[in-house]
Amino acid sequence: MGFAHLDRFADRPSWLGRRTTPEQRLWIAIAAAFAAGLMPPGAWRGLAAIALIVALGVWAASLPAGALARRVAHAVPFFLLPALALPLSVPGPVAFELGPLTFSRTGLTKAAEIMVRATLAVSAVTVVISVTRAADLLSALDALPLPRLVKSSLALGYRYVYVLNDELERTARALRSRLGRASASRYWRARAALLAHLVVRAHARASRIHAAMLSRGYRDGLPTLQPTASVSPVWTVAIITLLAAIWLAGLFEVRG
Repeated sequence: MGFAHLDRFADRPSWLGRRTTPEQRLWIAIAAAFAAGLMPPGAWRGLAAIALIVALGVWAASLPAGALARRVAHAVPFFLLPALALPLSVPGPVAFELGPLTFSRTGLTKAAEIMVRATLAVSAVTVVISVTRAADLLSALDALPLPRLVKSSLALGYRYVYVLNDELERTARALRSRLGRASASRYWRARAALLAHLVVRAHARASRIHAAMLSRGYRDGLPTLQPTASVSPVWTVAIITLLAAIWLAGLFEVRG
């Protein structure tokens, strides 16, 4: 199974791992993401305060800044493309012109603010995901008011990734042993056929696994042999309260 990188930093000793449970870390990440996303427009001091808290979270989690940056970079294109359209579509004073394109100062400010908000929200969630085992994170979802179908779909989807990766390794190994020193065109044709074969084999294996789970008493929930230890929620409440206070301060900053 080639997905050990998902839990690469989960076993690192850290203050965040010792003082909070996966459920509490999940609530902290959600509170930070909502505080950044719902901060009133123009509340740059509030966003700076949230950035400071996220930086402290990275330090408390003993998470390398480079690893965090690489993981956050995977999400950047999803909010970078919408932000790039704002300088061209939002009216306002002209900042500069690039050929036939005119960039407004107001649009650039809004684009920068969206990038900062999204980066802070994604960074807060990424810190929690990086220092928490995926299985523990899925168990922590039970503390959220989500439909049971969503929780079970995420849990089964996570496990299906391992099934898919296992079948991919087996099929790719068989492909290499049969092709040998084949030409590039034959090799790529074989890879295209491999994808179709992989889907069929992975689906058949997943069906067998699901049938085995049902025969062993699976009822839309995944039990665990390692229940989460009870930890005092004082720090969790304090951090969430601090984030709420920062959001209120940002609201007063804009209105004042």
